[in-house]
Amino acid sequence: MKRLFWISTLAFGMGFSAIQAQNNIGYLNALNVLYTMPEIRQVQADLQDYSAELDKELMKVYMEYRGKDSIFQTDFNKWSPTIQKLKKEELDETQQKLQRTQQALEQDLMEKQQILIQPLLTKIDSAIKVVAKNQNLNYVFDLSKNALLFADESGDITKQVKTILGIDPNAKPEDTMMMGDIPMGQ
Repeated sequence: MKRLFWISTLAFGMGFSAIQAQNNIGYLNALNVLYTMPEIRQVQADLQDYSAELDKELMKVYMEYRGKDSIFQTDFNKWSPTIQKLKKEELDETQQKLQRTQQALEQDLMEKQQILIQPLLTKIDSAIKVVAKNQNLNYVFDLSKNALLFADESGDITKQVKTILGIDPNAKPEDTMMMGDIPMGQ
Protein backbone atom coordinates (compact mmCIF):
# COMPACT_ATOMS: atom_id res chain seq x y z
CA MET A 1 0.00 0.00 0.00
CA LYS A 2 2.85 2.37 0.86
CA ARG A 3 4.46 1.55 -2.45
CA LEU A 4 1.26 2.45 -4.33
CA PHE A 5 1.04 5.75 -2.42
CA TRP A 6 4.64 6.70 -3.31
CA ILE A 7 4.21 5.71 -6.94
CA SER A 8 1.03 7.79 -7.28
CA THR A 9 2.65 10.74 -5.46
CA LEU A 10 5.68 10.55 -7.75
CA ALA A 11 3.48 10.30 -10.86
CA PHE A 12 1.41 13.30 -9.74
CA GLY A 13 4.57 15.31 -9.07
CA MET A 14 6.01 14.47 -12.47
CA GLY A 15 2.73 15.35 -14.17
CA PHE A 16 2.53 18.67 -12.31
CA SER A 17 6.13 19.50 -13.30
CA ALA A 18 5.32 18.74 -16.94
CA ILE A 19 2.30 21.06 -16.79
CA GLN A 20 4.40 23.83 -15.24
CA ALA A 21 7.09 23.45 -17.90
CA GLN A 22 4.49 23.87 -20.64
CA ASN A 23 3.06 27.07 -19.18
CA ASN A 24 5.57 29.82 -19.86
CA ILE A 25 4.41 33.05 -18.30
CA GLY A 26 5.43 36.62 -19.11
CA TYR A 27 4.28 39.92 -17.76
CA LEU A 28 4.47 43.60 -18.55
CA ASN A 29 3.23 46.95 -17.38
CA ALA A 30 0.93 47.95 -20.25
CA LEU A 31 0.35 51.44 -18.84
CA ASN A 32 4.11 51.99 -18.80
CA VAL A 33 4.20 51.02 -22.48
CA LEU A 34 1.17 53.20 -23.29
CA TYR A 35 2.55 56.28 -21.56
CA THR A 36 5.90 55.96 -23.33
CA MET A 37 4.41 55.69 -26.81
CA PRO A 38 5.07 58.86 -28.85
CA GLU A 39 1.44 58.94 -29.99
CA ILE A 40 0.20 59.46 -26.41
CA ARG A 41 1.16 63.13 -26.52
CA GLN A 42 -1.19 63.75 -29.44
CA VAL A 43 -3.98 61.81 -27.73
CA GLN A 44 -3.55 63.92 -24.61
CA ALA A 45 -3.48 67.16 -26.63
CA ASP A 46 -6.61 66.14 -28.54
CA LEU A 47 -8.37 65.27 -25.29
CA GLN A 48 -7.41 68.61 -23.76
CA ASP A 49 -8.75 70.46 -26.81
CA TYR A 50 -11.97 68.46 -26.76
CA SER A 51 -12.35 69.00 -23.02
CA ALA A 52 -11.94 72.76 -23.53
CA GLU A 53 -14.77 72.71 -26.10
CA LEU A 54 -16.98 70.80 -23.70
CA ASP A 55 -16.14 73.23 -20.91
CA LYS A 56 -17.36 76.10 -23.10
CA GLU A 57 -20.68 74.32 -23.60
CA LEU A 58 -21.02 73.69 -19.89
CA MET A 59 -20.13 77.31 -19.13
CA LYS A 60 -23.04 78.49 -21.32
CA VAL A 61 -25.53 76.50 -19.27
CA TYR A 62 -23.84 77.56 -16.04
CA MET A 63 -24.09 81.23 -16.99
CA GLU A 64 -27.78 80.74 -17.77
CA TYR A 65 -28.24 79.28 -14.30
CA ARG A 66 -26.21 82.05 -12.61
CA GLY A 67 -28.25 84.72 -14.41
CA LYS A 68 -31.55 83.21 -13.29
CA ASP A 69 -30.21 82.69 -9.77
CA SER A 70 -29.05 86.30 -9.56
CA ILE A 71 -32.45 87.60 -10.65
CA PHE A 72 -34.15 85.19 -8.26
CA GLN A 73 -32.03 86.41 -5.34
CA THR A 74 -32.46 90.13 -6.04
CA ASP A 75 -36.14 90.17 -7.04
CA PHE A 76 -37.56 87.42 -4.82
CA ASN A 77 -39.13 89.78 -2.28
CA LYS A 78 -40.74 91.88 -5.04
CA TRP A 79 -42.74 88.95 -6.42
CA SER A 80 -46.05 87.58 -5.33
CA PRO A 81 -46.04 84.08 -3.82
CA THR A 82 -47.30 82.63 -7.11
CA ILE A 83 -44.47 84.25 -9.11
CA GLN A 84 -41.96 83.20 -6.43
CA LYS A 85 -43.07 79.61 -6.83
CA LEU A 86 -42.89 79.75 -10.64
CA LYS A 87 -39.44 81.38 -10.58
CA LYS A 88 -38.20 78.80 -8.05
CA GLU A 89 -39.41 75.99 -10.32
CA GLU A 90 -37.73 77.66 -13.30
CA LEU A 91 -34.47 77.97 -11.36
CA ASP A 92 -34.67 74.33 -10.25
CA GLU A 93 -35.24 73.22 -13.85
CA THR A 94 -32.21 75.19 -14.98
CA GLN A 95 -30.11 73.63 -12.21
CA GLN A 96 -31.24 70.17 -13.31
CA LYS A 97 -30.38 71.09 -16.91
CA LEU A 98 -26.90 72.08 -15.72
CA GLN A 99 -26.44 68.74 -13.97
CA ARG A 100 -27.69 66.76 -16.99
CA THR A 101 -25.42 68.74 -19.30
CA GLN A 102 -22.41 68.11 -17.07
CA GLN A 103 -23.11 64.37 -16.97
CA ALA A 104 -23.61 64.19 -20.74
CA LEU A 105 -20.40 66.09 -21.42
CA GLU A 106 -18.42 63.86 -19.06
CA GLN A 107 -19.77 60.85 -20.94
CA ASP A 108 -18.81 62.46 -24.27
CA LEU A 109 -15.27 63.02 -23.00
CA MET A 110 -14.93 59.39 -21.87
CA GLU A 111 -16.19 58.17 -25.25
CA LYS A 112 -13.76 60.45 -27.09
CA GLN A 113 -10.92 59.18 -24.91
CA GLN A 114 -11.79 55.59 -25.76
CA ILE A 115 -11.93 56.37 -29.50
CA LEU A 116 -8.53 58.09 -29.40
CA ILE A 117 -6.82 55.48 -27.26
CA GLN A 118 -8.12 52.36 -29.03
CA PRO A 119 -5.55 52.41 -31.88
CA LEU A 120 -2.73 52.57 -29.32
CA LEU A 121 -4.19 49.68 -27.36
CA THR A 122 -4.44 47.67 -30.56
CA LYS A 123 -0.75 48.34 -31.32
CA ILE A 124 0.25 47.27 -27.81
CA ASP A 125 -1.85 44.13 -28.09
CA SER A 126 -0.22 43.23 -31.41
CA ALA A 127 3.27 43.79 -29.98
CA ILE A 128 2.43 41.65 -26.94
CA LYS A 129 1.34 38.82 -29.22
CA VAL A 130 4.59 39.03 -31.22
CA VAL A 131 6.74 38.96 -28.09
CA ALA A 132 4.69 36.15 -26.56
CA LYS A 133 5.03 34.09 -29.74
CA ASN A 134 8.78 34.78 -30.04
CA GLN A 135 9.36 33.80 -26.41
CA ASN A 136 6.97 30.84 -26.49
CA LEU A 137 4.87 32.34 -23.69
CA ASN A 138 1.55 30.78 -22.84
CA TYR A 139 0.39 33.64 -20.63
CA VAL A 140 1.20 37.33 -20.35
CA PHE A 141 -0.09 39.30 -17.40
CA ASP A 142 -0.48 43.05 -17.15
CA LEU A 143 0.93 44.28 -13.84
CA SER A 144 -0.77 47.67 -14.26
CA LYS A 145 -4.09 45.91 -13.72
CA ASN A 146 -2.85 44.10 -10.59
CA ALA A 147 -3.56 40.80 -12.27
CA LEU A 148 -0.52 39.04 -10.80
CA LEU A 149 0.59 38.87 -7.20
CA PHE A 150 4.10 37.52 -7.76
CA ALA A 151 6.41 37.70 -10.74
CA ASP A 152 10.06 37.00 -11.36
CA GLU A 153 11.63 39.95 -13.21
CA SER A 154 13.01 37.61 -15.87
CA GLY A 155 9.47 37.33 -17.26
CA ASP A 156 9.01 41.10 -17.81
CA ILE A 157 8.50 41.75 -21.53
CA THR A 158 7.79 45.50 -21.21
CA LYS A 159 11.13 46.45 -22.82
CA GLN A 160 10.67 44.04 -25.72
CA VAL A 161 7.15 45.37 -26.42
CA LYS A 162 8.50 48.94 -26.35
CA THR A 163 11.28 47.94 -28.77
CA ILE A 164 8.79 46.44 -31.23
CA LEU A 165 6.78 49.67 -31.01
CA GLY A 166 9.93 51.73 -31.69
CA ILE A 167 10.06 53.17 -28.17
CA ASP A 168 13.27 53.48 -26.17
CA PRO A 169 13.05 50.40 -23.92
CA ASN A 170 14.38 52.40 -20.97
CA ALA A 171 11.98 55.33 -21.43
CA LYS A 172 10.01 56.23 -18.33
CA PRO A 173 6.58 57.89 -18.34
CA GLU A 174 6.76 61.57 -17.53
CA ASP A 175 6.05 62.51 -13.94
CA THR A 176 3.29 64.84 -15.13
CA MET A 177 1.31 61.98 -16.64
CA MET A 178 -1.27 60.37 -14.43
CA MET A 179 -0.99 56.60 -14.76
CA GLY A 180 -4.73 56.17 -14.18
CA ASP A 181 -5.93 58.78 -16.66
CA ILE A 182 -6.30 56.46 -19.61
CA PRO A 183 -8.04 53.14 -19.17
CA MET A 184 -6.58 49.97 -20.60
CA GLY A 185 -9.59 48.25 -22.11
CA GLN A 186 -9.73 45.99 -25.11
